[in-house]
Amino acid sequence: MLIKKRTAKPSERGIYIQDAQLLQTQFEVGRNFDYIIDPAGKSVTIVPAEQTKNTVSKRAYKGSYKPVIDIRKKDALQAFAGVDQLEIEIFDDQILIRGVKKTALTNNLGKIRDFFSFKTIKKKEKRALKQNKLEVLLSKNQLDQVVGDSYQQFSIFDYLDASTTRVENNATTTKLVDHLKIPLQIISLFSGAGIFDQGFVEEGFTVKLALEKDAEAIQTYRTNLGGHIQQADLTNYDFTKLNDIKAPIMIGGSPCQGFSSSNRKTSFLENPNNLLVKKYIEAVKANTHCKVFVLENVPEILTAGNGQFRDEIIKELSEFTISYGVINAVDMGSAQKRKRAIFIGSKIGRIDLPKTTVAKYKTVGEAFANLDDSIPNQTDISKSREDTIERMRYVKQGENWTSIPDHLKNARMLSGKTHSLVYRRLKLDEPSITIANPRKNLITHPIKNRILSVRECARLFGLKDSFIFRGSLSSMQQQIANAVPVEIGKAIAKVIKKAINSFNKHPHLVQV
Repeated sequence: MLIKKRTAKPSERGIYIQDAQLLQTQFEVGRNFDYIIDPAGKSVTIVPAEQTKNTVSKRAYKGSYKPVIDIRKKDALQAFAGVDQLEIEIFDDQILIRGVKKTALTNNLGKIRDFFSFKTIKKKEKRALKQNKLEVLLSKNQLDQVVGDSYQQFSIFDYLDASTTRVENNATTTKLVDHLKIPLQIISLFSGAGIFDQGFVEEGFTVKLALEKDAEAIQTYRTNLGGHIQQADLTNYDFTKLNDIKAPIMIGGSPCQGFSSSNRKTSFLENPNNLLVKKYIEAVKANTHCKVFVLENVPEILTAGNGQFRDEIIKELSEFTISYGVINAVDMGSAQKRKRAIFIGSKIGRIDLPKTTVAKYKTVGEAFANLDDSIPNQTDISKSREDTIERMRYVKQGENWTSIPDHLKNARMLSGKTHSLVYRRLKLDEPSITIANPRKNLITHPIKNRILSVRECARLFGLKDSFIFRGSLSSMQQQIANAVPVEIGKAIAKVIKKAINSFNKHPHLVQV
């Protein structure tokens, strides 16, 4: 609910808001807050938050006090470069600040007045005006004609002459719904070490809550992304708590293993092996604030039962418009060939999956450039036995265990049942194969006779060297093996951000 709307002059010192009306909101004195900057839209959205450095202060006022919000960061100032006026709207749980140029205000006001001039209003509407009653019902196209691309900044009724026109309670009106801008805020489920989340963070999103079961993966997440992660078993988690976060975006990759289609009459979502997929769906449904969700998984989830599994997921989340498909990390700029099935569900219009972004694939050699033992996690390597190292010597780049002489093969190799990843030596001049646990699969360095280090794997997942893994060596190796490359996360984040920015710029119209 809109509590107050006012204008202000831009200030070189930053954003300074002191209003007694803040006492009616969640911005009480001492409350932490965060802000989302939209440079393209010349706007800043302020929202309540936990564990931030921004705090609502107070100023004495007529024997009482006013809450004060003071933001002096340069990035906030730059958002309003070149504007003549600020429009401030205070809601219970958000404060919207938009920069407006006077020319835009003047031009749009003229268009609105022309639109409502007696020359263009029919006799029926003229009589309504004379009776101090007004009925307004505009389509989106009509409103576009009136104020163009910036119509979201105005309320029609702000510009009507209050002395001659009033809106009766029984008037038919049209308002801009979802007037509050959708912030780039996320709830992350099955978060692991946070590598999928990292892609969204690098695109400007804020993760408000992350839930993960594995304690060592949580150590890595907390080290790199912050303390908003909680240890939780989602098989018995109370998803109603998610409503308190008020995050409009949910992301996650719930593990599943039940792909058998021997009995097509059986629901895939009822298979105990797919319990966590079902829990993810329950979580999305429980969060009434959710506008967009992302579910990532193995490609088989799209084809199991000739698409039955996929169709069940879409049916369960039918209130969303859902796009789906398979994304290969190498097409998004990763140095690793890794395919993931992606569902993007949206309540703000269809969001298509990202397209290929690179013309030339990144190679292992490029990913490993300038690596040395001073870089974190580079010395985190499992030491192989001498007989293992001896086998590695026979495997050339791009080859695997099949190149090992028979007299050095173990019984499983001789039976032909060994996976093709085992003893696979990477090629320097090509992208990497899909990286599984390097210790379990003996994925081999392109030149050295050893398996990959944790840092080398991290490079193949698009992580900066400042992203540090924590926990036991075996845990770190599994954390990276379970991850989704940063490049996939970033590519998905970009299409979602574009859709949200577009929605925030052009909110829908509904009749009330």
